[in-house]
Amino acid sequence: MTASRPEEMQRHYSNYLIRERHDDEPVPYDLLLLADPNPEQIDTYLPDSRIYLLEVEGRIIGIGVWQIYESGAGEVLNLAVAANYQNQGFGKAMLQAIIVAARQSSVQRLLIATGNSSIGQIALYQQQGFDLIDIDRDYFVRLYPDPIWENGIQCRHQLIFQKRLSHS
Repeated sequence: MTASRPEEMQRHYSNYLIRERHDDEPVPYDLLLLADPNPEQIDTYLPDSRIYLLEVEGRIIGIGVWQIYESGAGEVLNLAVAANYQNQGFGKAMLQAIIVAARQSSVQRLLIATGNSSIGQIALYQQQGFDLIDIDRDYFVRLYPDPIWENGIQCRHQLIFQKRLSHS
């Protein structure tokens, strides 16, 4: 990574905290696996990533993993909230925190991808200003050994969204 880190991400809200993971903290793989069921794939992007954690009452219930590329782009690689905390706005809050941090790091455009079966995520990303820019057909069929099913739909294609953070 060539960009410098923004001041440590730590935002207090009425009942939760979003902060950058400390180097000595364990990585909550249980949360990462909610968004990406392939641990080997996760291990390819974790070392170069910034990891944000979402806490409620001292318990880590969400994670956001993102990177900054030399091209000036950033990418959210994993965004997950524990099952019993979903649909309460925590995913949206984590995504908004990453957008703020990306802007502070002079990222010009932020990418995020999801599967064709991830109906809630597709809506969330568009509600937060992301536009669908590409579809990688059969991505999940090629990269994952077992079929992934979500919302009664087989996850086959990767949908790639982009949000422009600067006007240049």
